[in-house]
Amino acid sequence: MYAQPGMYPPPAGYGQAAPFVQPPAYGSPAPYGAPQPSYGPPAAFGGPPAYGMPGGPVFGYGGVVEPPTDGLAIASLVTSIAGLLVLGGAPGPVGVGLGIGALRRIRRRGTKGRGMAIAGVIVGAVSTLVCIGWVWLAVWASSNPVVASGLAFHDEIPDYTLRSDLVVGDCLREYPDSWDLGTAEPVDCGEAHAMEIVAVLPLSGPVDSSSDPTDAGYSQGFAECSAQIERDAPGMLDEWTVWTDVSFPHPDDWSAGATTAYCALATDSPSLRGSVLDGSVTGPE
Repeated sequence: MYAQPGMYPPPAGYGQAAPFVQPPAYGSPAPYGAPQPSYGPPAAFGGPPAYGMPGGPVFGYGGVVEPPTDGLAIASLVTSIAGLLVLGGAPGPVGVGLGIGALRRIRRRGTKGRGMAIAGVIVGAVSTLVCIGWVWLAVWASSNPVVASGLAFHDEIPDYTLRSDLVVGDCLREYPDSWDLGTAEPVDCGEAHAMEIVAVLPLSGPVDSSSDPTDAGYSQGFAECSAQIERDAPGMLDEWTVWTDVSFPHPDDWSAGATTAYCALATDSPSLRGSVLDGSVTGPE
């Protein structure tokens, strides 16, 4: 059964409108009990991020500039390497000094090249040690008569007197690495030895041993000695382990009767046994 028209209850009435309150003038306090207006900060819209904030765009002409490589670091490495390879390590101290200066300047200026500076210091130190070694070797060689005479071979013949007490068939245990054949005493050729006197060669004139191979007497002496050894012990000569050795008298001793040279078969260690003269000689294995 549907309700009849007019039976619905009347709608509720609207509440009384609130009285209008006049807002206080700007700068004057609101009446007591009235709600205080709240003024918040305006919302930022589209503002640029603060300078230096992460994620912000990089400003400035040309973008980020890389720091340059320190010139002293490059100079240190180049000086040290060149000194070690070319000049025997002499510029090593200079390379060390440049490297230390570069490290200090890199720390102060923030430039690049620390690794190069450290490498320059290390290589420079090695070069310095090499240079000290060369100086020490030169001093030692100059104070050692045997070495000094050997170093003088290419400049001038040293002053010496060739011994005259050896005869054909004498074997020497050690190789006398000196111009005068030293003072080594002969031993039995059946024992291990490093040298055997094969012949005594007559000379037609004084021979300057320091001028080979231009001196004709020098070349002739070696040719005759090699031929003698090859006849008595075929195949014995070897340019690396067994060789022909000829000891000439000093040219200044020629007028005093030193007119012969010793022809010998020689090695650098006692590794010969037997004699060349009877063909029983054996060499290093």
